[in-house]
Amino acid sequence: MKDQSIQELIDLYNSGKLDIVEKKIVELIKKNPKSFVLYNLFGTILVDKKNFNQALVNYKKSLEINPNYAEGHNNLGVAFYKLRKFNESIDSYQRAIKIKPNFSKAHNNLGLAYKELEKFTESINNYQKAIKINPGYAEAYNNLGVTFKQLGELNESFNNYQKAIKINPEYAEAYNNLGNVYNSNQKIDDAILNYKKAIKLNANFPEAYSNLGNLLKEIGEVEEAKKYENKLLSLRPNDIEYKINVILSISPIVSSIEEINYCRNKYEKGLDLLKEYQYLSEKPGDTIKTSTFLLGYHAKDNLELMKNTSDLFRKIIPNLNYISKNIDKHKKQKKIRVGFISEFLTRHTVGKLFGGLIKNIDRKKFEVVIFHTQRTKKSINKNEIDNISDKVINLSNRIKEQHSQVENENLDIIFYPEIGMSQTIYFLAFARLAPVQIVSWGHPETTGINTIDYFLSSILLEPANTKKKYSERVICLSQFPLYYQPPQSLGPLKNRKDLELPENARLYGCPQSLFKLHPDFDLILAEILFQDPESCIVLIGGEGKEKYWSEILKKRWSKNYTILNKKVLFTKTLSLLEFISLCKCVDVLLDPLHFGGGNSFLESMLVGTPSITMPETHLKTNVIAAAYKQMKIANPPIVQSSKEYVNLAVKLAQDDKKNLSLREKSKIAANKYLYNNLKALKEFEQFLEEAHIKAQSGNKLKDGHKIES
Repeated sequence: MKDQSIQELIDLYNSGKLDIVEKKIVELIKKNPKSFVLYNLFGTILVDKKNFNQALVNYKKSLEINPNYAEGHNNLGVAFYKLRKFNESIDSYQRAIKIKPNFSKAHNNLGLAYKELEKFTESINNYQKAIKINPGYAEAYNNLGVTFKQLGELNESFNNYQKAIKINPEYAEAYNNLGNVYNSNQKIDDAILNYKKAIKLNANFPEAYSNLGNLLKEIGEVEEAKKYENKLLSLRPNDIEYKINVILSISPIVSSIEEINYCRNKYEKGLDLLKEYQYLSEKPGDTIKTSTFLLGYHAKDNLELMKNTSDLFRKIIPNLNYISKNIDKHKKQKKIRVGFISEFLTRHTVGKLFGGLIKNIDRKKFEVVIFHTQRTKKSINKNEIDNISDKVINLSNRIKEQHSQVENENLDIIFYPEIGMSQTIYFLAFARLAPVQIVSWGHPETTGINTIDYFLSSILLEPANTKKKYSERVICLSQFPLYYQPPQSLGPLKNRKDLELPENARLYGCPQSLFKLHPDFDLILAEILFQDPESCIVLIGGEGKEKYWSEILKKRWSKNYTILNKKVLFTKTLSLLEFISLCKCVDVLLDPLHFGGGNSFLESMLVGTPSITMPETHLKTNVIAAAYKQMKIANPPIVQSSKEYVNLAVKLAQDDKKNLSLREKSKIAANKYLYNNLKALKEFEQFLEEAHIKAQSGNKLKDGHKIES
């Protein structure tokens, strides 16, 4: 067959006239049944039409005629890749490279296949080989950036996206990916700019619309986000994951209680709308961006809503509902095998709260397996936790592989320090992977997930005689469920001048995440400033998303509490040393209503600064009050009304003698009763043993079971 005829077909193909090309190829193959080029081109057309199995048939036919056709082996690899047969794909790419060692495209494709199997070293090596062969290979640079991003190597990722864009300034995908890196680094303006650049270059780019819409919602630009979400849904009307992300979205900062009610009503209606769908999701932790996390900050009871959310995901994503084959197998082992699963066993609140229990658990009784996600960040605390463990496993981002990874460890107990802050962990918790599955107060809300057996809490945290708040069976230690090891060797604390705070005003500090500031709390903040005119309130919120959230708060305050806009100061993001210094520098700390502090209080007790707190009926409101009780502080700063809150805050700020006395007593009591609490550690171990024994006989501990050593 003449080269001219082939070129005409290729020209038609490049112009998008697939049906015409397909018809002509079928006719030509009848005349030229030995033309491997025709079969190869036919396979490529079928790949474009997503008919991958038939594409395989034609590529194989092409290779039967010419086994040394490198392009054919590469294309066969592409078809296998599209069918998610990655090992077969790798085999085909390697055959192509063996025939043609400088085949840069095959090296790039091989990198993609290895990445899908999470063989990242091999993936990176092949991208780099592709680039060495072809230094102008923008796609290989982009793919290299994606792999480094998945590994958390953000600087390497950023540099490779930049190189891809330098080679191809019209590369929409690279701009979108660069936006993701900026987003991860909290450079919000740059992220938005790059997402918009990607959309400008490719007006039909669903992922860029999704990323931009999600980010705009996160920073409170809800109305602008709707434009991009509407475009996204018009491009992908049948994509269920995009529907979930749009329909179940929640604003982090609200302007009023009315907005809270609107968000929750919209969320509930969204659950009903989504019931009609069903699909399988390979990576729900990556692709589903919405989260139940923010529901916890609405000052509402979330039990039914969390259960309904769990029921929805069980129905529409059936591959979440995995049951391990090892559950009923009788295991003879001397030690109880416990898996601690979290994205945050690192320099994070969760790592700080639960790291002590993990590091100090009795190793004569327990074997410890740690499971991280691919998003777990490196830190000294992570290294310490990993080093004392019997085994450390990095979870795949694919739910099926996650199930296998956990199942293969034959765990007696799974302990989730939190469920709700990581989508990867949330969806993993739907599986039954151990006879006993426990969650605790890393995120102090019920999960609503019926495969979680127990919620580990404390008598101090749970008010008696209140209605059921958990889908799990609540287990109460007599102590705070933590073995908290305070930070050591911080160095000299900074003063007000160092922190750029007023040196002559009384300062009330509320160094909490801004989404904790419920509209009900605004009145208390304003009343404190009215009663103490020589004062200011200090919040954290000058960078990243917090910068945008602080502007939303200012708009909220401008309607009813203008004094807050005059006398609230926002600091930059603080290091641990700066945070503890801030706690010492302020006169009083203010615990937000409806969702209080946790780790922040533990750290503040290094300097003893009084925290005013008003407990309610849910754990998330009771942490500081419970801590003061465990510390055995006489007359702690715990109040029962907003009026008491304001009066006591002002009194403690103005009464230097009483303030200093409470600081000194609190520091001593924290070291004696709160930090390095062996009693809590022993009760934690006792709970694990009791739960394990019950499970061996097919039973569970009773709801409300108390463990007191």
